[in-house]
Amino acid sequence: MKTNPNVVHHQSFPSQSIAQPISRNPTPPPPSPPPSPHAARFQTWHIKTLPKIFQKSGKMATSDPSRPATGYPVVPNGTYQAPPPAGSAYPYQAPPPHQPTYPYTYNTNQTYPNQRAIFLRRLIIALIIFTGILFTILFICWLVIRPHFPEFRVTSLSISNFNVSSSSSTVTGTWNARYQVSNPNKKMKISYNEIQTSIFYKSEVLSRTRIPPFRQGKRNVTDIDVEYGATSSYIGQRTVSQINSDEGRGLVSFNLRIVADAGFKAEGFWTRRRLLRVYCNDVAVGISRNGRSGNLTGGAMRCSVYA
Repeated sequence: MKTNPNVVHHQSFPSQSIAQPISRNPTPPPPSPPPSPHAARFQTWHIKTLPKIFQKSGKMATSDPSRPATGYPVVPNGTYQAPPPAGSAYPYQAPPPHQPTYPYTYNTNQTYPNQRAIFLRRLIIALIIFTGILFTILFICWLVIRPHFPEFRVTSLSISNFNVSSSSSTVTGTWNARYQVSNPNKKMKISYNEIQTSIFYKSEVLSRTRIPPFRQGKRNVTDIDVEYGATSSYIGQRTVSQINSDEGRGLVSFNLRIVADAGFKAEGFWTRRRLLRVYCNDVAVGISRNGRSGNLTGGAMRCSVYA
């Protein structure tokens, strides 16, 4: 007897009933409802279509046994893993490694000042305060030991062998001057070095010389004798005429100049050195009738001191 492969023979199997608890008063089950038209059509389609699908699937499987089933990923050769044992889950891919997080960088220049700028600012403030304190101390010391310039006076001036030649426009003579130098400082000593002095008639130089260095103590008074000499020194015809005119009145005035490098010392330290310039102007000398000699008139004369 030949069987049609497109026809599926169904066999009825006794349905397995689920054991129900036995009760002393069994209740009959309710009658099952009749099948709906949709359920009947689905059952008919199921009976006619499923055998064809199974037959095609069987042919595909027998024709190319190495081809995997459609809808499943391809398993690489030799990498197939057996299913996990019962009671355990399938292995899963490990999550990617944890990526490091980068903290948000705040703009510290706006919120917090720079530490180096703070240090420099404090350093500058400290230097300013220190400099102010130092200058205050120096100013107080300067007020306490403030240096005063020495005082110069011409106490004596004499002239001898004085002669003015109109023919040669020269002058000859010897001048002897005495200076009185006073140190008015109570806490400072004065030293004088590189002392140069000159005698003039108006602006014409008659003679120049040097004075030896000397020192003065506190509130000290020192007398210095200086000798000026001129031998046929040319002074010009105009100057000769002016001197002859003054001799006719019996009074000739001379100008004395002193330049010295002075240093002031106060209680163990030296202050800066100063260049003193001393001007003794219009020192009048009375000339004798013969015009050969003369002496200072009018007493001691105070000089001007500049530095």
